[in-house]
Amino acid sequence: MRLVIKKTIAVLAIFLIVPLTIIVINWHWQPNSLNITSEYFFWVTETASIYWALITSVFLLILFCLLLPNKSIKNIISLSLILVTALFIGQVIKSMIKNQTTKARPYVLWMAKEYNINDKFFYSLPKPERKVLIEKTLNDSPIIPSWLAKHWQNETGYSFPSGHTLFAATFAFLAITLFGFKRHYIVVSIIILWTGLIEISRLLLGMHRPEDLALGIIIAWSISLICCFYARKYHIVEK
Repeated sequence: MRLVIKKTIAVLAIFLIVPLTIIVINWHWQPNSLNITSEYFFWVTETASIYWALITSVFLLILFCLLLPNKSIKNIISLSLILVTALFIGQVIKSMIKNQTTKARPYVLWMAKEYNINDKFFYSLPKPERKVLIEKTLNDSPIIPSWLAKHWQNETGYSFPSGHTLFAATFAFLAITLFGFKRHYIVVSIIILWTGLIEISRLLLGMHRPEDLALGIIIAWSISLICCFYARKYHIVEK
């Protein structure tokens, strides 16, 4: 496992560059952060959103199965169970932390300041009513584009940690720990790049702070190491 940890440390550091840089430069989300490329980042972030994430998960599950050196039915089923369990545990941990810390999203704090909407009042509302409040407040807004307002309406939960980052980073770390970078560097590099773009998109769209990303990454890294241990123990992948 020491070798596996060494292999993932570099990628862990790469993923943490984004949130640590944002913390160092003391950047905070504001609507003026939006530009012509923002909508492209919206489509990137959608690949890890609740509905599209199902399609992404199935695609990556099939891809991981194709990368298996021994494609027996037993190994495919075992790998599928590991991936599903990793994603499920990650999201459960994320939800538990969110409900304990109850940190408002950056866009909620911006709305509270701009439209005099108390953030505690916002989160006291049921989720359907939060959605309606955002829709009414930002209807025909000259500052917030309609596609982003709709995204906010679908993402009214708490901020800490980032579920999207956790989701993407879990796949990235599992790709490295289960299959190795050298053997499948193209596939692994693409997944790493995708995860990095997910991180950036969550910041640029006003959904998360850097510490939200950092914790999501660390949780994903921890889960991937545990999954790798069992995958190697039961010879699902090569040691």
